[in-house]
Amino acid sequence: MKSTRRAFLQTSTLAASAIALRTTPLLSQSTHADAHIEIMPAETIATISPEIYSHFIEHLGGVIYDGVWVGEKSKIPNQGGIRTAFIDAMKAVKAPVLRWPGGCFADSYDYRDGIGPRDKRPARTSFWDQQDNNQYGLHEFMRTCRAIDCKPYLAANLRTMPARDFYQEVEYCNAPAGMVPSNSAAPAAPNALATQRAANGDTAPFNVDLWGVGNESWGCGGNLTPEEYAAEFRRYTAWTPSYSKTPLRFVAVGPNGDDVDWTTRLFQALHANPERRHLWGLSIHYYTSGSPSKFAAGDALKFSNDDHYDLLTRGSIMEKVVNDHWKAMANSANSAKADQPKVKLVVDEWGAWYGKGTELAPQYNLSQQSTMRDALLTGITLDIFQRHADKVAVANVAQSINCIHSLMLAQEDKFTLTPTFHVFQMYLPHRGAQAVRAEFTAPDIQNPLANAPIPVGGNSYTGSLEAVKTLAGLSGSASISPTNPKLLTLTVVNPHLTRPLTTEVAIRGASIASAKATVLVSHDIHDHNTFATPNAVKPAAATTASPTGGKLMHTFPPASVTTLELHLS
Repeated sequence: MKSTRRAFLQTSTLAASAIALRTTPLLSQSTHADAHIEIMPAETIATISPEIYSHFIEHLGGVIYDGVWVGEKSKIPNQGGIRTAFIDAMKAVKAPVLRWPGGCFADSYDYRDGIGPRDKRPARTSFWDQQDNNQYGLHEFMRTCRAIDCKPYLAANLRTMPARDFYQEVEYCNAPAGMVPSNSAAPAAPNALATQRAANGDTAPFNVDLWGVGNESWGCGGNLTPEEYAAEFRRYTAWTPSYSKTPLRFVAVGPNGDDVDWTTRLFQALHANPERRHLWGLSIHYYTSGSPSKFAAGDALKFSNDDHYDLLTRGSIMEKVVNDHWKAMANSANSAKADQPKVKLVVDEWGAWYGKGTELAPQYNLSQQSTMRDALLTGITLDIFQRHADKVAVANVAQSINCIHSLMLAQEDKFTLTPTFHVFQMYLPHRGAQAVRAEFTAPDIQNPLANAPIPVGGNSYTGSLEAVKTLAGLSGSASISPTNPKLLTLTVVNPHLTRPLTTEVAIRGASIASAKATVLVSHDIHDHNTFATPNAVKPAAATTASPTGGKLMHTFPPASVTTLELHLS
């Protein structure tokens, strides 16, 4: 019988010169251990979906215009108007999926405004009260995905457009070009929407299989009740056109943070009607907002040690969010029927959301700086998804560039990568690997702001304060390579600001023959990359002790993210 104990992993790392700057000399040969990790390769969880490392761009602030899109005539290096640096960065993290056009923007957007000749496209006032000239539309987005070599994920407008328009958007994207045989006695004829798509520059179908049916329908997407949304979901997905053997994956709007009541009532309403064959995923949006502390809504750069621990503790609640909604789906009426496949969780939007003060420019709405603290939150979150690979199928960090938890920042010809980007790159070995259980033993950290209120909104956690009292002293995940069963990848986060943790790593039923480590660590938790100093925070190779007796003793530096490659004998 497989263990159900919580899986937290560690990865030993002496971060070469970077660690030397932050800690006293590390005792890599010491027999004393501050923490222990036992990895159990036989206790498999599931294959880690590459799509949990996905991304999101919305027509908001400087995300699209001056972020992704600079135009073909720009002096900024571009590929058909798309910023080359953005493409290169997304390719460097092997972005599997890109979600667009929103976000809240999606439920006020008509895709037809963004197709056809650009000089004839209408300018509109968007959901975010900014002018959108529609120079970046559906075809530009698809070309962005092709340049990155990733799948498109379209968020469809349920609030302001009828179901017929959703049906036709699917048809416009996916109908094959050329003569299409009819199922009736009528002669074969070309599909009108496919012909229109070809006239707009793309003869081949886009083959979009991942569709969000609305966005945040409990709020900006219509202020609906779960029962009202369930009826709309069925109506929008009933008898949608399909042009391949691969079924469309429809994602239903899920809860605001940990609102289990929404999920419970939604699934009860959906199961009240036996026609639910199109439901593939449930969307979850969860942003991490720390307690107000000294600053009104938390600040990206001006934060105290207490703020640091509070934010990471609230970020780790993502595990509770995943478990709570998984349980709510399982407990809903008829969900256990053999003919109803399990619905997967799709964490459409996640990241740290701070108050104003570090935006690139006044018009860059919701842009913010990203520090080493955000790198730790990124590692904690990705490790949660990996530990729950049986539940989470897709996750999109919000957002890719110039907004909230960005991987990159850009303004005109200036560009830099953030610490979050580096964590995504360090976690690449987990993609498509087999997640396995691991048991960790380390002292918890008490959250000094556990009883403080947090800002309302932003999809933050507003549940029991009991869940935000402690932060795991070490957390992480483990996986086995899909091509080499003797290669284990461990990723680990040490959230302590001053305490290195010497950790014994053991593999149940196997011995560690060798180890290779990479660490992301810096002098100060507030360190970040700017246009002037783009390499202030970046990963480095780390030294680690040789295994002894099949076990590895390794020291994780304070406030660090580590990837450890373990070769088994």
